[in-house]
Amino acid sequence: MSAMRRLPLLPLRRSSLSPRSRRTVSAVAVLAVAGSIAAGCGGSSDNSAGDDGSLKVKFMSTSATFTDLPTVVIVAQDYFRQVGLDAEVSFSNASNASLITQAVISGDTDIATSGTGALYSAYAEGKTDLVSLGTMNPSITFGLALNQETLDTLAERGVTPESSAEERVQALRGLNLTSSPEGSTGNTYLRVMLSEYGVDPDRDVTILPNNDASAQIATTRQGRVSGFAQSFPRANFPAAEGWGGLWLNWAEDLPSVLPLASHDYYTTRSWLEQNPEIAKRVMQAVWLADRDLQNPTDELRDKVRGLSQFANLNEAAFNEGWESAVVAYKDATPLTTQEMFDNEVRLINLNRESPISFSFDDIYDLSAAEAAQP
Repeated sequence: MSAMRRLPLLPLRRSSLSPRSRRTVSAVAVLAVAGSIAAGCGGSSDNSAGDDGSLKVKFMSTSATFTDLPTVVIVAQDYFRQVGLDAEVSFSNASNASLITQAVISGDTDIATSGTGALYSAYAEGKTDLVSLGTMNPSITFGLALNQETLDTLAERGVTPESSAEERVQALRGLNLTSSPEGSTGNTYLRVMLSEYGVDPDRDVTILPNNDASAQIATTRQGRVSGFAQSFPRANFPAAEGWGGLWLNWAEDLPSVLPLASHDYYTTRSWLEQNPEIAKRVMQAVWLADRDLQNPTDELRDKVRGLSQFANLNEAAFNEGWESAVVAYKDATPLTTQEMFDNEVRLINLNRESPISFSFDDIYDLSAAEAAQP
């Protein structure tokens, strides 16, 4: 693949206060490859009403990380049930969002949430029945962690975690790093960070793709690679466990690409047209979660910590990841703006041979989010 182009700085402009919406209301659900959580009484694929009037929906997410903190909060606070949904929520351990997008296309799940790059790419490749209901994360809650041997080596060269972002990125030259596969959201994030500060991701470093998030961490700890790029709190594991540390924080060290439509809820238009009430209720739950994240309390943090996906994590890693991530959701709403879309397209096009050419209105239907807005 040709070297990635340096991301041009985007002109600052005020985001639209009222994003355009179109067509009918849509619904949200997250499918699961593993780790199913029942946020209600379990679900069925026919979206019929339960005995208590709740509507059934299947919902799938790539994994339980702080990249999609609103969904995690929804599950912890039982908001799907509160808005009248009988939701079957599943978290997969797949680090490649394209697997989640395929689950929506195949009908294995009603609604999914994942990195937006996979959604945009699938739409560009002709899967135009896909539609986004809105953005869950307007930032990049993502980090690069290095093992202790690498940290010590870089410190001997005069570069530490307190150095400037440019110095820290430049210091990565010659290292082996691991991330999700080429074309994935995480891989793109890593390439953009490197390119932004003058490091060629194809020539100056070696990026080893690995679709297994746990394996990425293990190979870094074993010294087979120098570091891994993942979402919080996983990027906080090395520091909390005493075998490495956080080297880069995208939300702080790559401000030129923000705000961003980095993580969306999406479904198909055919499903949406048949299930407008479910879509509205799903987005009601999202608004409730976003409300909580404007003033995140210790009680909320502890409820999230109590979920099975986080219960066995190192407590220090969880707490550090929480503090790193919650600031990214300040003023967040599911109402995607044109600016967020434009920035996301610029990122995705850096890694595509054929640039994305569809418009905001082609892929977004915010009517459910607008109808659910408090």
